[in-house]
Amino acid sequence: PRAAALAGGTPGSKGSRLTAAAGPVASAALGRRPQAPRGRCASRLRATGRALQAGAGQSPGVLDLVRTVWDFSRPHTLLGTLLSVPAVQLFAAGPAITSRGLTAMLPLLLSCIGTALIPAMLVNVYITGTNQIFDVDIDRVNKPYLPIPAGRLSIAGAWTICLTALALAVVVAMLPGARSWPLHLTLAGSALLGTAYSAPPIRLKRSPFFAAFCIIVVRGMLVNLGFYAFAMEALGLGPSMGLDCRGLLASAFFAVFGLVIALMKDVPDVLGDEMKGVRSMSVRLGPERILRWSTFLLLALLGGTSAAFGVGTIIAQQPAEVLSRVALSSAALGGLTFAVKSYQRVDATDPKKVFSFYMDVWRVFYAAYLCLPLAR
Repeated sequence: PRAAALAGGTPGSKGSRLTAAAGPVASAALGRRPQAPRGRCASRLRATGRALQAGAGQSPGVLDLVRTVWDFSRPHTLLGTLLSVPAVQLFAAGPAITSRGLTAMLPLLLSCIGTALIPAMLVNVYITGTNQIFDVDIDRVNKPYLPIPAGRLSIAGAWTICLTALALAVVVAMLPGARSWPLHLTLAGSALLGTAYSAPPIRLKRSPFFAAFCIIVVRGMLVNLGFYAFAMEALGLGPSMGLDCRGLLASAFFAVFGLVIALMKDVPDVLGDEMKGVRSMSVRLGPERILRWSTFLLLALLGGTSAAFGVGTIIAQQPAEVLSRVALSSAALGGLTFAVKSYQRVDATDPKKVFSFYMDVWRVFYAAYLCLPLAR
């Protein structure tokens, strides 16, 4: 019923008002081609901008082009990668830093972080960009502000960005310092699962189980175990230590957090998913129920983590361990309090409020990675 109201509706109804407001997006969907800008442009950057720009009446400036590419990269996911990769590597190097000193480890550690971070961010751009290309019809309803449905970026321009990012990631991963099977497996696995998640004929996002599986594997297992094993190998700490207890516990924590994100991400998108036949958990069971379940899971994760580190202070043998565990227990409790207060302001039927809460969950996710190197 919501899909029918959005698609049609009587004059003056909500659906007709939304259709009328669609403007250029609706025209593009009907196949009307915008007029191409005239005149010759001496700048190669402006020429590239015209290839990337869709529906613009004039050539974009440099800042407009940068802003379009930035918005297309989905900055909240890019920031997650920017924080998670260094955090995991610092976490892996923690015992070595304690025994050898930060000064002795710093040059090799910085090289290790850079080697992993650059291709990881490029693969992130490829994954999120591919998702937007294949979800453009859904995004015209759920996220009309994104570059493609807003008419700021053409499909051809989007493919140019995605394939360029993927090619650059491959080039960087083949440099001498990056020739590591944990790194290559992490990057390749993330790119393959990201493609399978969005692209037909597989399009795993059509299944709630496989959609959640992709996010859990990438955000929970590949990123954490893969980059942890790479750090252990690159820092000379031994590849056999790549799957030790510390790495597995961190991976388990972020796998559960990944499940929270996987469940919650579709709650504000239920209308567009229902229209296009994507049977997400929110469509099947209702956004209110999924929002409540995913929030409960997040609070249980943070509460359990706080309690575990609180108990850990009792059995800690070194003063540094006591301080780190007290700090982490307090941080988890602070994240739980923040999430509870944010949840109390949510109306599950209001997509804007749900999305605001979803972004607060990402902020807790960022904070968890900032705290990870302190774990002892």
